[in-house]
Amino acid sequence: MSKRTNPLVRAPILRKGGVHIKSKSSQRAKAKRDVKKALDQWKGS
Repeated sequence: MSKRTNPLVRAPILRKGGVHIKSKSSQRAKAKRDVKKALDQWKGS
């Protein structure tokens, strides 16, 4: 027979998972990079 685990102990570990999203600061930094890149391309054309 397999060993039974305590579901109350497992729950916090299982709750850690989920969708991985970027932090707000990294999203802002990426937006700034994208705007600068688009502006550089616009100036170059």
